[in-house]
Amino acid sequence: MYRAARDITVTLIVIGLLVWSWHGTETSFVRLRDSGPALLEFLDRMWPPDLTWTPTERRPFEPPLRLAAKTIAVTLQISLLGTALATAAALALGFLAAENLTPHWVHHPLKVLLALLRSVPILLLALLFCGALGLGPFPGVLAVAIHSIGMLGKLFAEECETVEPGVWEALDSAGANWLQKVRYAIWPQVAAQFWSLTLFRLDMNVRESAVLGLVGVGTLGFWIDNYRRAFDYPSVATMVIVTMIVVLVVDQISVQIRRRLK
Repeated sequence: MYRAARDITVTLIVIGLLVWSWHGTETSFVRLRDSGPALLEFLDRMWPPDLTWTPTERRPFEPPLRLAAKTIAVTLQISLLGTALATAAALALGFLAAENLTPHWVHHPLKVLLALLRSVPILLLALLFCGALGLGPFPGVLAVAIHSIGMLGKLFAEECETVEPGVWEALDSAGANWLQKVRYAIWPQVAAQFWSLTLFRLDMNVRESAVLGLVGVGTLGFWIDNYRRAFDYPSVATMVIVTMIVVLVVDQISVQIRRRLK
């Protein structure tokens, strides 16, 4: 009886929240249907994409396809370095933030810290570092790294909290220190999942890095925004297509590596 009442209450709360969100966001499928012509007109302005490689008399500046080829490297570099820095920090913080590995006065403040780090939008972090360091890829690396630390640290800690305690207890009774217990009792159980989570985060960071161009970081998103401001929609289409291809390629590589880690 109690369980049935609880389930009904939870269902009513969820429905209430959805109705509240529907009205608060002014969601309307009628408006979406009526916007069809405007959407088609916008897509029509982007077609065909500008796939020229060499400058022409009509457009003597550098074509978007050639510019995209140069910008892909920056996007990937920001993603790779930001993820690597975040993983190194999250490994340490994840072990320390696990409830079964450290006392309350250690893991509780760290969990709060990790929550704060991932609560700050990555675009806000990029704006902060761009203001402090100037435009360029380095602010993007820092924004990606700090935002990723919060998420990876949380996931790493939760993974550590699900391990079997038997080996830890055996090493503890044998007099092993904390680092030895982490190395031989915890790491073998979580290593594959740690690397899988890191690859998943790298996949996300490629997307995030492309978007960081909207705040001045020199990635694919930077040129998407520039071309949009110049009303050069065929070039916008080119950059969007290149971004989609890069994300899909990285995603497939990540999926294949994660499968081999299982």
